[in-house]
Amino acid sequence: MGSECAICAKHQGVGPLVGPVIFENDLIVVTHRPLDQASPVPGYLFVETRRHTPTVATLTDPEAAAVGMAVTRAARALHEELAPEHVFSAITGRSVPHFHQHVFARPHGTPPTTPWTDVDSWPDSPRTTPTALKPLCTRLSNHFTGF
Repeated sequence: MGSECAICAKHQGVGPLVGPVIFENDLIVVTHRPLDQASPVPGYLFVETRRHTPTVATLTDPEAAAVGMAVTRAARALHEELAPEHVFSAITGRSVPHFHQHVFARPHGTPPTTPWTDVDSWPDSPRTTPTALKPLCTRLSNHFTGF
């Protein structure tokens, strides 16, 4: 699938979804979300299949195994590098028909009234910049050694 899929385009380095690559192999790509907002909260990762396929039900067994391992490593990496209150993982939405799983951190001190899906709405949450995000992504990448 080509440029008509935003995630396929992202894997080619094109479009608004392009963010720092944490890990990639022939089956999956793990990235940090792009910094398209003013100083977003760090620690929001995507695990995507390299192959264009729409849902978890359409994954091959090797893709499913790679996704499972990558999600686990991503969650551990976020836990170790950011020491969050919680790490969430979800497969949600249908806006982009290319398999992708969200793995994201909830910082300590996040008020209980802040939705689990929108920590950016908490005005006192930790924020990042492109300069600060680069070394974080390098540290996160180190957790995928030997994958």
